[in-house]
This record gives sequence, structure tokens and C-alpha cells, in this order.
Amino acid sequence: MTARRVVLFVTHDPFWRLGGGERTRNLALAWMLGQLFDLHLFCLAPVGDADHKRLAALRVSATLHACADAEPAAACSRLAEIVGAIGAHACILARLRLDFLVDALPPGVLRILDTHDLVSDNVASRARAGLAPWGGIDLSFDEEMQRLARYDHVLLIQQDDARRVAAAIGSRALCVPHPVMFARQPVRAQGRVLGFVASGWRGNVDALDWFAHEVWPALEGVTAELHVWGSVCQMWTPPTGVAAIAHGFVADYTAIWGRIDVAINPVRWGSGLKIKNVEALGHGVPLVTTIEGARGLDDETGRCFRVADDPEGFARHCRELLADATLRDQIGARAHDYAALHFSPQTCFAPLIRALLI
Repeated sequence: MTARRVVLFVTHDPFWRLGGGERTRNLALAWMLGQLFDLHLFCLAPVGDADHKRLAALRVSATLHACADAEPAAACSRLAEIVGAIGAHACILARLRLDFLVDALPPGVLRILDTHDLVSDNVASRARAGLAPWGGIDLSFDEEMQRLARYDHVLLIQQDDARRVAAAIGSRALCVPHPVMFARQPVRAQGRVLGFVASGWRGNVDALDWFAHEVWPALEGVTAELHVWGSVCQMWTPPTGVAAIAHGFVADYTAIWGRIDVAINPVRWGSGLKIKNVEALGHGVPLVTTIEGARGLDDETGRCFRVADDPEGFARHCRELLADATLRDQIGARAHDYAALHFSPQTCFAPLIRALLI
């Protein structure tokens, strides 16, 4: 029997602790890799026995390696040591922030970067909003392409990113979106719950601020409740007059999406693919988002979800969907079909699996 190829997945964040789109993405990727390959995880954050137990509980088949010192030189040395000990065929780095590790990989090991999003896009988006680059990392698109060119394969989370990167580095750019595979949630006769599911990232806080100050007043007279899930609840305080119901982090997806009549994502800046939007589509929940929120999904604008960048338009979509169960059912059904077609695990991971098996 042929031994399975060894894949090392390197992350700065213990994603198995759950919470937020990035962790959800990494967990899905790790679960798939563990089913097909001899997967090893190298985490630059402190980990202990509870982390090993959590991975087992989540059915992630992997060997977890700790990093005693996350300083660049020590982390590079530890990475080289692990690669040699396990005989890694490929090493996947989660995000460009781990790019300093790539030179520690010996010849013959596939170098793969999962971008999650393009740093240069995030920089440009934040600049349009009058914000400084995230973490002080200021990259132009050309500068970012120079760094990506050092990899054998670069994973992009949505088609637009993949096309642009492929124009710069060729076929090494692989489109590997975030997968969803959920049962469709039933439509309730009385629509009243507008739901936002998000991490405490600043862009999500800004999104809620904009919705509360600009959109919510336009919903006066509508029977509506604003419910918020995720760690964003710890970072956002509703303004006076907005009675938002905060649920915090909830691990059970059905307990979240089964309670939402209309999902909202009023994000105004960012990059990549919005995981919360893909999850809404995957559960068949009608979605109202912005142009930024629809990045990577805009070929289905209007049919599977609604888009508006102005407060009046955003409120109008929410109002129409809350008032009409038949409309919610129609859009939800199309959303679920679209997610099944474009975001099934088989569709999303196929390019990466092929690259690892060549």
C-alpha cells in the first residue's frame, strides 16, 4: 500500500479554537487535508493538551507541532527541523504574514501560500476609507506579486483575485474558495430577524456602525430585530435607539442561521471573499450586502442575494425581504443552489488536491 504524502500546514493562529472567517477557512482546509494526506500542523502560537483534544473533537486528522519561540530565526529553525523529521512533500503557509518562513524550506518541498486575501487589495480598500494599512504592512500589487512569485502554488479565495494573480505569475495561481455544504434552512412565515455574524475585526465593527446609524433609522415602522453573533459583540456597542440582541460566539451553525430571516453584511472595506456571505448562501438564507461584500460573488447579484451601497437601497432590500416570505423562499433557494454549485468541497479543493498529487 502506497504511503500517503506528507503535508505540513503552518499557521500563526490556533484556528481549531474557532471564531471568525479566517479560522473557519483554515479548519475546512485542514479537515480536507487530513482526510487525504498525512497532515502535520505547525502553529506559531502557544498550544497545549487542550488544543490536541480540540483537534480530535473536530475530527481533524493531524499531528500538531508546537513552536516554543515564534521569533523569525527560531521559527525558521524549528520549521526546517520539522520538515526534515517528517519528510514533508509540501508546506502550506497560511497568509503572507508567514512569508518569512519560506526560505527555511529545503529544495524539493512544494512551497504553497494560502493568501486568504490580497494584502495590497486590503491596503487600497482601507486607504479609500481613510485608514492606515493593517498591521503597518503597506504593499502595492506589484510588490505583492514579487513575493508570491517565490511559491510553487498560490491559493486565491475567489475568481477575481485568481485571474489577476494568474496574469502576474501564471498557472501557479489556483482558485481555492471556501467550501460550504449545509442543509437549507426553512423559511419562517413571519420575517423579523436581521442577522449579522462576524468576528471582532475592525471592518465588521465599522459595518455595524454604518448599519445602525444610516440604515436602521430607514427601517422605522418595520417589524425587525437586529441580532448579532460572533466576537464582534465584544467590540461593538449599539448606539442609543438601536436595540441589538448580542449572542456572542455560538459554535452551532443551525442555532445561528436557523434563526435568521435575512442575513446582512454591510461591510464597506476589506478584501478577499467574505466567509459569512458564503455561509449565508450555503444555508439558503437571503442575504443583503454591499459591493465590497459581494466581491467574488457579483455574477449572481440580484438573483441569489441583494446588493446596495447606499443606506436607502440597503434598507429597501431588507424591508422587501422581511415582508415577503415567498420572495425569501425564492432567493434562498437560488442561493442554496448557487452555493452547492460553486462552493462544494469537491469544487473548491480540487485544484489544490491535484497540485499536491502531481
